[in-house]
Amino acid sequence: MKKITKFLIHLTSMAAVVSIVTLNISQFAVVGQPQIPQQPGKPSTESGGPRFVQPREDIDELPPTQPGRPVRGGCASISQLGLTALVPTNKKGRTVSDYPTFFFYLPQTEAESAEFILKDESGKQIYKQDLTIRNLSGVIGVSIPANQNVPPLEVGKTYTWNFTVICDSLDRSADQIELGTVRRVELSADIRSKLEQADPRQKTVIYAENGIWQDALSTLAAARRDQPNDTTFKADWESLLDSVTLGEIAKEPIVPIEAQP
Repeated sequence: MKKITKFLIHLTSMAAVVSIVTLNISQFAVVGQPQIPQQPGKPSTESGGPRFVQPREDIDELPPTQPGRPVRGGCASISQLGLTALVPTNKKGRTVSDYPTFFFYLPQTEAESAEFILKDESGKQIYKQDLTIRNLSGVIGVSIPANQNVPPLEVGKTYTWNFTVICDSLDRSADQIELGTVRRVELSADIRSKLEQADPRQKTVIYAENGIWQDALSTLAAARRDQPNDTTFKADWESLLDSVTLGEIAKEPIVPIEAQP
């Protein structure tokens, strides 16, 4: 009888040991599972829309000097949102286009005119466009015309632009101004090949992931104008603007604007 009892105790002890070893192995199996590392510099795609990734070189550079934007008299905005350039927070953008388009949010004001000026690296004015903004509010695009009187942007050069709402043509000290820079860059053969096979939505993502702000925004804006009721393009627009802290402007309409003769 004693032998049977000892055998049962020994058997129970062995079972406990086996149970502990099994538990430890299962624990190690969970802890030791390989985890997929997050790729640095890769934009978040949780929302399913494009997210802009600004090149480190542009982030490290100081932003252009930003003049004040006084609000005075009849030029005051009735909206909480003021005149805003649709660019990254440091006012620096890149383009692959020789004649890019620039976008601005224009609040409803009593101002009747505005002007856009582009200067080269030496400070020489190479383009100026006068605009009629009477009773106009929303996101507007200002395109550099591709003609013989305006030289194309050169690869590797940085240009300065400013957009001004003229509150009082007799007293320009009351102007509201946005100022920034754009640098023309050249894409690699690999990225150009991807763009050739991409639809407008895919092109926007490719441009955004590679730090080409102007073309990401222009491509998506054109798609929205062509298909204003497309909810996917609408969501992409909100995602792209939100990635540069312009989410409040994303719901504003894109409106046409007329250049003065």
